[in-house]
Amino acid sequence: MITPATRLVDEQTQVLREALTTALRSIIAELPHLAAKVTTQATRARATISERVFAAIVVAARGENPKKALPLCVASALWWISAESDAPGAQCGAMLAMRHLHPVRAPDSCKLGWFDEIARSTTSAIETRLAEQGRLVSDTSRKAVLARNLGLAGAAYARDAAMATYLTDGQAVDEWRRFGALYGALRQLHADHARSTVDLDGHPRLVVPPLLLAHAFRQANAGMAQELTHLLRSVPAGDPSCHAVLRDLLRSPRTVSAYARDLRRLHGKACDLLDGLSCAAEPRAALRSLLDSTLALPMPGSRELIGV
Repeated sequence: MITPATRLVDEQTQVLREALTTALRSIIAELPHLAAKVTTQATRARATISERVFAAIVVAARGENPKKALPLCVASALWWISAESDAPGAQCGAMLAMRHLHPVRAPDSCKLGWFDEIARSTTSAIETRLAEQGRLVSDTSRKAVLARNLGLAGAAYARDAAMATYLTDGQAVDEWRRFGALYGALRQLHADHARSTVDLDGHPRLVVPPLLLAHAFRQANAGMAQELTHLLRSVPAGDPSCHAVLRDLLRSPRTVSAYARDLRRLHGKACDLLDGLSCAAEPRAALRSLLDSTLALPMPGSRELIGV
């Protein structure tokens, strides 16, 4: 069903898709060696391009033409091309984003704010990646999952919200940054959940939402936690019997209910932040519908475990 809110996202996505193609052609022409390094990531990034129009929705929410935010959306897409790779890759994305924004006509104070936000999100991404290195599977916790989401997706959406605010009147930038951080973390949780195969018994690959896994460890007794750790180490081997047992453990009623409750709690916090912001009606509805989409995803079917 097409609504004014979904139409806003769809329209901006189409405009962004064309602008990103032009930006990538410029990189290929002027920086061929760098272009060769980011080509694969750029192709992959197109699958999530609708997520990069967040700045345009924020600009519309602040009562201005969302097309003003197109350079910000392109910069965000360029940043994401490399952000999830290693630390040099994250720096590469930041340089591409700033290169794209450099010729944009805007007040110096606005552009200074943009570059500061890009630096903030990039250092956050690098720090988050470094913190993850060497972390054991058994160290998975709710706190660690949320820290990762806030450090990567949360930092990126916080940046886009703040940059959009600088582009308008620059008021309430801290409030929009806080909302963007939680909104981004929820969008990552949504993506993790949408990719899950925990509830697909016959699926050859086991893809577990990190937050669900964290709640499994949190709800487990000592024996179950040890079993979880052992099974997770066996997952790369693709043993179907291993997958079946692990799926059962992940779908225990306590784990699933705790996971669903946590998603509702985070959704409620994000909605409260959105309610506290001054927004035009259609962009508010677009943001709210995207938040609500996470709760609309089906939860894994709970499965009773005997003797655990």
